[in-house]
Amino acid sequence: MQFRKNINALRALAVLAVVLFHFRIPGFDGGFVGVDIFFVISGFLMTGIIVSGLQQQKFSLLGFYASRARRIIPALLTLCVALLIFGYVYLPLDDFREAIRTIKSSLLFSSNFLFAKDGNYFDAPLHENWLLHTWSLSVEWQFYLLYPLLLMGLFKYLGARASKIALIVLAAISLGASVYLSITQPVFAFYMLPTRAWEMIAGGLAFVFPLALSRRNSALFEGAGLLAIALSVAFFSEEDLWPGYLALLPVIGTLLVIYSNRQSLFSRNEILQFTGSISYSVYLWHWPLVVLLYLCGLLTSWPHVLGAIAFSLLLGAVSYYCVESKVSRVTTAPRTLFKFAALVVGVIGLSAATSSLVKKYPDARLAFVDLGQPEYTSKLYPQECYPNRFAAADCKLGTGKISVILFGDSHAQSTAAAVQMSNPQAALSWSRGGCPPLLNFEMRDKDLQDKCRAFNEEKLQVLKTDFPGVPVVLFSRAALYADPGRSNNYRIHFPGSPHAGDAAFVDAYIAEYSKTVCSIAENHPVYIVRPIPEMPFSVYKGLNLNQRLFQQTADISIPLSEYEKRNRIANYTIEAAAKRCHATVIDPTPYLCPAGTCMGSKDGVALYFDDNHLVDAGNQRLKDLFKDLLKPI
Repeated sequence: MQFRKNINALRALAVLAVVLFHFRIPGFDGGFVGVDIFFVISGFLMTGIIVSGLQQQKFSLLGFYASRARRIIPALLTLCVALLIFGYVYLPLDDFREAIRTIKSSLLFSSNFLFAKDGNYFDAPLHENWLLHTWSLSVEWQFYLLYPLLLMGLFKYLGARASKIALIVLAAISLGASVYLSITQPVFAFYMLPTRAWEMIAGGLAFVFPLALSRRNSALFEGAGLLAIALSVAFFSEEDLWPGYLALLPVIGTLLVIYSNRQSLFSRNEILQFTGSISYSVYLWHWPLVVLLYLCGLLTSWPHVLGAIAFSLLLGAVSYYCVESKVSRVTTAPRTLFKFAALVVGVIGLSAATSSLVKKYPDARLAFVDLGQPEYTSKLYPQECYPNRFAAADCKLGTGKISVILFGDSHAQSTAAAVQMSNPQAALSWSRGGCPPLLNFEMRDKDLQDKCRAFNEEKLQVLKTDFPGVPVVLFSRAALYADPGRSNNYRIHFPGSPHAGDAAFVDAYIAEYSKTVCSIAENHPVYIVRPIPEMPFSVYKGLNLNQRLFQQTADISIPLSEYEKRNRIANYTIEAAAKRCHATVIDPTPYLCPAGTCMGSKDGVALYFDDNHLVDAGNQRLKDLFKDLLKPI
């Protein structure tokens, strides 16, 4: 297809939106729509190549695949090899092997399936993955594999006119699935081709249904399209269900700009033209820099962020001129496909061999000391856990008579050692990760929602009849479920109060939480532990990178004021429920947050398993927190 400057400028807008969103620049909360813009552009260009070839009876399927391979694989291979080398030197062993796993899935263009298993794109744990951004490349490649076959079949059996109608129908079906699944299965909707295909087909429809616009209408189309994109970037956020019907705004905006096809200040801007040319490489290289700053605790440091953005553009330019532009286009399609397939298999094989090598011979990774991830399971007491239908940790801790019951989400398990240090007898630990201690609530993950409700209901029934008088200690990572400042699959809502943080939500949260606390308090003394402080990233990973990259031991912490802000609703709810139900509130912050600073590590030793679960080193700082609770037993 003929090169179009307005499309190249759109590429620049798309990549800049994504980069600034990932580096958390204010005003770009909806910058993730840049990926949707890329999808529409790809659909338009690929449809143009395929349909023009079919109409002229010159289309080559192998030639199409070869051209896509030349465009995508060389720069991606370069990034993966660079990450392999970086990880070999700097990453902890487990993280390095995880990076190798994502390298393999990225090169096989299946990383969207891998990440869909791990959770929501906007959740913090996935932000530690060095190749998370390759999910969109996988979706595009899957589209490239299937779309030409689809169009070839449609043109052969239906003809050109009916094929266009068929594309409209397919786009409508995909859009409908996207809208429905964004509500019921948001992770699938975000990552998978069936719910993303409509965006690319929409671009294709702009090619097969061209418009002849006057100069005035062309200007109106461009202005309206750019306004729609700007509004999407400025006003959408990770709070929104995506893609769903909301993605129509940036998609339609992109289509309007494509239709306008005018020589304007926007399309002639040299900076945008240059950025558009290097946009693919910039997209590839910026995300590992985001992860690096995130894991080193520098994503809020403006000098580091601005430097990383500039470095992303520099790496993108180097990659474009030294890799993308150097790819030979003179070989035949079969030879091209064979060459790139051999390179991909070679790098995957090298990655697999390296993974096996470092697992068997950890000392092969030069002279760096691997701090390793702390043990999640406590060594301070014996425990016996029982199988159950909720995938919960239903365990007896220690030996002897049951003197206390720990009930809640995964924090009930990870903080149990602090209780057991003051408990000479046994405890029961009932914990189900990701479950608020409520009976009536809704969350995006409906399967987890149902398990949580059933688990909580079963344990509350047990507490009505068994272990009378035994204290119950409630734990909850409450901000995970109620903080309006972060989006995740665990966010809860109640009928009539869909928005976390508003007054109706807080009232409903207090009412439901109080039901749980008061129900237990009928037969047991109840102690409610305020939320354990959360770090902004995985503590041990940050310690490792700081030590390896900067040769320094820098402890990780957050201000107590940040903890208080994040847990404002949680602590307000705990206080209200304790007052209603005559429960006792236990506050861990004086132990974990001395002098107004909440510690993630102390003297280079991680207190957390990740960013929020305490390990033995952290629990030992809570020694004596529960001694008054257990004294009379």
